[in-house]
Amino acid sequence: MTVMELAQSIGARILLPGKPGGEISRIYAGDRMSDLLEQADARTLLVTHLANRHLVQVAELMDVPGICLVQGVDPEPGLLAAAAACGTALLLSQAGLQDTCSRLERSLKERRGP
Repeated sequence: MTVMELAQSIGARILLPGKPGGEISRIYAGDRMSDLLEQADARTLLVTHLANRHLVQVAELMDVPGICLVQGVDPEPGLLAAAAACGTALLLSQAGLQDTCSRLERSLKERRGP
């Protein structure tokens, strides 16, 4: 599923569309940079409360196609600029971390089928 399809399936606001494509096969939620770095890869959507520009450095380093911020958090201007510069999609969910992850997982599972 693409980042944009996932965003639409959970009703997340698209702050930045990122690069075209951006296939996602799994999500990873966390609020520690070290955990995000360890789990990130080119098919992972990162879901987090973190909203600073350092998050994009993790995404860029690991070729992560997108980041979903939760609880309607306002991203720092540096985060928006950094994500735009490296082509990382940036989504915003009004739901909390656990609810957002549940919705995302359900969408991925429905796409895969039984």
